[in-house]
Amino acid sequence: MIPWWEVLLRLVLAMLLGGIIGWEREAAGKPAGFRTMILVSLSAAMYIVAAQLAAEQFGESHDSVRGMTGIVQGISFLGAGIILRSQGEVRWLTTAAAVWASAAIGTATGLGIYLVAVAGSVLIYITLHWLPHLEQRLQRSRKTKTPPKSSNSGDNRDY
Repeated sequence: MIPWWEVLLRLVLAMLLGGIIGWEREAAGKPAGFRTMILVSLSAAMYIVAAQLAAEQFGESHDSVRGMTGIVQGISFLGAGIILRSQGEVRWLTTAAAVWASAAIGTATGLGIYLVAVAGSVLIYITLHWLPHLEQRLQRSRKTKTPPKSSNSGDNRDY
């Protein structure tokens, strides 16, 4: 039986780690922000912990893989609803992926796999917050290194 304090720890940690991801999304002005990511992470942890406790209470073996599969399917549906296609452009794909990642954080936390939950949260935050700056730098450096096209060549097609 999972002690009550560990159940509380798992749920609070899922809430905090999901909140970190949500805070980053909120600060970036994205549609799924602070509260959404907390709810996704917390509810994933709740499903896992509740399944473990129910299995123990009724003397059944618990199958975490089935629980994780259900969470992934549900979150995939939610993520698909976040993605918007407008005028031939796909938008909010990263936010949908962040929702999916928040569910993974909650799942790992609910299972009591704290190292995966915390390390994953840090890496997700780095990906969302710092990698866009690196992408911009790389794009700027590519633009400055590209030689100007000569107007004399007669064929300016870019293959």
